[in-house]
Amino acid sequence: MVGKLEPVDLREIWKHEALNFTRWLFENIDILNEQLELQLTPIEYEKSVGPFSVDILAKDEENRLVIIENQLEKTDHEHLGKLLTYLSNLNAKIAIWISSNPRPEHINAINYLNEIVPPDTQFYLIKIQVFRIGNSEPAPLFTIVAGPSKELEAGGKIKKDLAEKNKKYFQFFQTLLEKCKNKTKLFSNVSPKGYQHWLDAGAGKSGLVWGFSNYEKLCSDKIVFL
Repeated sequence: MVGKLEPVDLREIWKHEALNFTRWLFENIDILNEQLELQLTPIEYEKSVGPFSVDILAKDEENRLVIIENQLEKTDHEHLGKLLTYLSNLNAKIAIWISSNPRPEHINAINYLNEIVPPDTQFYLIKIQVFRIGNSEPAPLFTIVAGPSKELEAGGKIKKDLAEKNKKYFQFFQTLLEKCKNKTKLFSNVSPKGYQHWLDAGAGKSGLVWGFSNYEKLCSDKIVFL
């Protein structure tokens, strides 16, 4: 005979988030470790961060500091702000946000953070559920809904490379326009842009423009005049 999984109201198990759930997680962090495939060791419960306090401060197998922020409700902006505040002030490298109901907007925010942060910094958004079968003891289930991945890391690298390329475009045309001022006033009202490889200015006749375009690699000094 096969039993049926039945969801259990989290407040039935942990009536108070800080006094019950956070304390339980501090003492049973190995259950979270199994899901994250990390080896977290709890350090302090309600660790002070100025006038605030992070739910759990832990460390991983590489002795990197880990912060865990719990929320037995829908995710909200306040807890996202807490996550960033605690991470930066404690110089932690891993941030874990546990919630019973992660909003899509906050899932996207965590994925975005994993794209732009350094490779040694990681963000996780974890959904917490509790189930039982028949009259069995309730069992927690942690599910990763957002976290670091090779795909996000690759996407972040592409964005950083593009930003660097755009920076070089801006610097290149900024220098070029400065030199143009000594030769002509045609481009006196043109500003450098960091998102395109060309600049143009009206030639005084409809449909006719003067322009610069750089089709070569930015390490080259070659300019093509249009």
